[in-house]
Amino acid sequence: MFKLKDLGRYKIDRTEDYEWAKSSGEDLSYYEMLRVKGSKTEKCFNVPSNLYKYSNDELALYLKDHKNYWRPLSKLLNQALDINDEEITLKFPVNKFSDVSKIVKFVMKKGSGELSDNFIQAREKSYFKHGAKIKHINKKIKGNASNSIITLEDFKGVEK
Repeated sequence: MFKLKDLGRYKIDRTEDYEWAKSSGEDLSYYEMLRVKGSKTEKCFNVPSNLYKYSNDELALYLKDHKNYWRPLSKLLNQALDINDEEITLKFPVNKFSDVSKIVKFVMKKGSGELSDNFIQAREKSYFKHGAKIKHINKKIKGNASNSIITLEDFKGVEK
């Protein structure tokens, strides 16, 4: 069974009906979505532009903003769109997702915590590597920090 997490390292958000679906035993993968980067919810209608699972072999992309994506998507998916519409929903096969994701940017997951070799090498070449600058900053911090515990005895004799 296909799930959105199979598409890559994208942040998966839950729809409003997710908890209801969970309690009723529904397939939860239909109640998850990938939010389009830069899309915000509105007070009166709190569904952002998003991608969701339409069926086991199809995805649907709901766009209410980002009109600059509409024409390239129309050409890619061979679907006629009316630019004057307020919102659109495009259905397409899962195998076209990589092409769609080149046009539409989705919210990615935060870092995994593991550093790549390229990142480590770039950091070592940078100005702030394990050198004099870092030692100087650490020395400043240690010099200002108090190693003793402050007690009430320290405040005796201090007038208000």
